[in-house]
Amino acid sequence: MQSEGDGIRPNFWNEIQVFRHSQGRTIPAFFQGDKMKITKIKTAESKSIETKGETVQDYCLYLFRTPVILTIGGMENVFPSGTAILYEGGVSRRFRGAPGKSLKYDIVQFSPSSADKLYIGGLGFPLNKAIEAADGYILASTIKNLMIHRMTAGKRKTELEEVYMRIILIALEEAYNGTGKEISDVPHFPQLKEIRREIYDNPAVHMSVDKLCRRLAVGRTYFHKIYLAAFGVTFRQDEIKSRIAYACQLLKETELAVGVIAEKCGYETETYFMKQFRRHMGCTPSQYRRQE
Repeated sequence: MQSEGDGIRPNFWNEIQVFRHSQGRTIPAFFQGDKMKITKIKTAESKSIETKGETVQDYCLYLFRTPVILTIGGMENVFPSGTAILYEGGVSRRFRGAPGKSLKYDIVQFSPSSADKLYIGGLGFPLNKAIEAADGYILASTIKNLMIHRMTAGKRKTELEEVYMRIILIALEEAYNGTGKEISDVPHFPQLKEIRREIYDNPAVHMSVDKLCRRLAVGRTYFHKIYLAAFGVTFRQDEIKSRIAYACQLLKETELAVGVIAEKCGYETETYFMKQFRRHMGCTPSQYRRQE
């Protein structure tokens, strides 16, 4: 599986400064003057108590992986998994999980530059309002890639963060405008979404393709065909990606031994884990852990 950062042209970073969005808006030149800074990024956060009245000066993007009860304008409303919301700095946040259930979400907290604020203001989605995405894992995958790649970006870290945030914001706008709704026409799409959620929520669990085929009452070849049609990646690619992403998170956030991490990520042997990790990340797990 090739990572999103592979094969970047030498002049790519110059090209993106004059890149124009397909809808005709000019993206402000990057990296001039003040710069956007990501101050916090977490995936698969879990919370059993209500977030009530919290405010920070940074912008906060939440992607809820489970159903959520959001209080907006003094009114409580229930939203499904895959719901996102971008809070402006200084805005009070209040949300909680469904009764009797923990809330799981991804969060990106960032301090936008002046150009970023102008760009966000020109996008076609509202701030501080819930946005239901047809496929929340498009956003979730981009957030995970941002978290992984910003740890290995070196001198390109600032540019990388800004590019990924622009991609996330565009994806959020497309979710709000309903772009890509035709994807729901893929046969068994709701079941495929649930399978994909299970892959990313439980990277250590080996999912039998035969069992999944029986679950959908389809053959193996057809299952792989509709999965690729629904998400643009194969079932196997998603499985590997979820495990490597989880491994990267554990390497950076814990002091667990590599062998323990391999087991937690669903690998039967440390040797195979290290081989696959190096193939996809370009370094060993230990080297990745030492990178700032």
